[in-house]
Amino acid sequence: MVLMVLLALAAGTGHLFLSKKIAAGEMQIADGQGQIERGRLALDEGKAKLAAGKRELSEGKKEYEQARDNPSLVLADNVLKRGQGFKKARERIAEGDAQVARGEGKVAAGERLLDAGNLEMRQGREQLSLAKGMRFDCALGTILFASLAIALGFRWKRSPARIPVETL
Repeated sequence: MVLMVLLALAAGTGHLFLSKKIAAGEMQIADGQGQIERGRLALDEGKAKLAAGKRELSEGKKEYEQARDNPSLVLADNVLKRGQGFKKARERIAEGDAQVARGEGKVAAGERLLDAGNLEMRQGREQLSLAKGMRFDCALGTILFASLAIALGFRWKRSPARIPVETL
């Protein structure tokens, strides 16, 4: 009977412990979901900026090619600016290529972070589900062991060795 009482107490303690852990886990899941949503929005914004940058760079390259194909513009640049106009344009195009490459790297890193966050969320939800199952099992164990302890208490008979001799 003592064993049943101890098992009921242990299962009840496990239920309370798991309830606290589950509540904390649910809060973490909610916070994580908010972070993922903010990250997704930031990633979408970054992708839009990257697409706009690529488009602007492409237009700049086309304008440069058209200007370079125009002999009068090349001559005017060589005479008036000593070729510095086309040189600066090439430098700006190279800088734009570098910026686009950095932007692509940042977007790729953001996608990896978002994927890692989604994986952590999935694992956290699985662990939370397992903890809820264990909490249910602890509650069931508490009820079962407490019921057995009560039943054994009602059915408990005093040992003949413990009964005083006068009553025999």
